[in-house]
Amino acid sequence: MKQLARIAIDDSRYEPRLWEILEATGLDRDDFEGLDYYSLLPFFVLAGASVRSHVHLHDDHSHFEAVTLEIDEQLEEAFYGVLPELLAQLTEDHDHEH
Repeated sequence: MKQLARIAIDDSRYEPRLWEILEATGLDRDDFEGLDYYSLLPFFVLAGASVRSHVHLHDDHSHFEAVTLEIDEQLEEAFYGVLPELLAQLTEDHDHEH
């Protein structure tokens, strides 16, 4: 599995190729509590990536640390082919509202 991103509060790290696609959409990257492009996780999954959460336990409670976005290397090119098409649907819907 290849790591495409690690999304943590105010400390997200994306593969440059993925970041370029996301930035080109014009979508707001900081739309959820300092987690860059966090709301797009379902679209990453639809494009073939897997999401793994990292949670730290403290006795009877826990707190979120990060999520890791991963892809099977055999699916990587297909992911990059499908993701822009999925994200374009978001911007088309937004364009029709104005």
